[in-house]
Amino acid sequence: MRRVGIISDIHSNLEALDAALKWLDSQSVEDVVCLGDVVGYGPNPNECCDLVRRVSSVTLLGNHDAAVIGAMSTEFYRDAARHAIQWTRRQLSSTHLEWLYRLPYTHRRPDDGIAFCHSAPISPSNYFYVVFKDDAQAHFRVLDRLASLSLFGHSHLIRAFALAGGKATETDIAKVKWTDGTKFLVSVGSVGQPRDRDPRGAVSFVDLDNGTIQMHRFEYDKGKTARKIVQAGLEPHFGERLMTGS
Repeated sequence: MRRVGIISDIHSNLEALDAALKWLDSQSVEDVVCLGDVVGYGPNPNECCDLVRRVSSVTLLGNHDAAVIGAMSTEFYRDAARHAIQWTRRQLSSTHLEWLYRLPYTHRRPDDGIAFCHSAPISPSNYFYVVFKDDAQAHFRVLDRLASLSLFGHSHLIRAFALAGGKATETDIAKVKWTDGTKFLVSVGSVGQPRDRDPRGAVSFVDLDNGTIQMHRFEYDKGKTARKIVQAGLEPHFGERLMTGS
């Protein structure tokens, strides 16, 4: 049984990360890959970096991670998010800042037919979104470079698209089977800040033996995280939105 756990968009939410990793441990995953945005928005950047570093064999550079280390301009962020980035930069230990500096944009496992990114595989360093069919359709321009399965986060939404016959088709993640010759783009949702009107966190694993993905939604102590956000002097809305998944 070869299973690889997938976590993404944690955003310094320690309570959600703890819950996600406990579920993955119960599923006997042999490895964990983090698709980025370990930090940003939330109150526990050092603790989340420390935990991700301990459990993940690979962590990718998310846009909030990039903004914190100065590899991406903060002018694209709203005032509250920019403040959170600056606050996070001041909180992080030098060890964790150096770790973020070393993170790659992508990771591939050719033998398993899988590629990992934080955002749209068409151009991982530009942090484009894949939310709609048109976003997925654009990937036909790089179809020959795509792995059979491309996994990413960034949008905080759960989406799956099949690329076949020159057409992108949205599908259910439960129906994804990338070993049948079809190429898939899969957005895995967010551990620490869901935005699909479901406040439960999202975590998943890929089963390398049968070519499938198992998605799981989990409860955690959102109130505790929200209180810590306020205590840290961050925008209260970052905690309020955890209650609605918005």
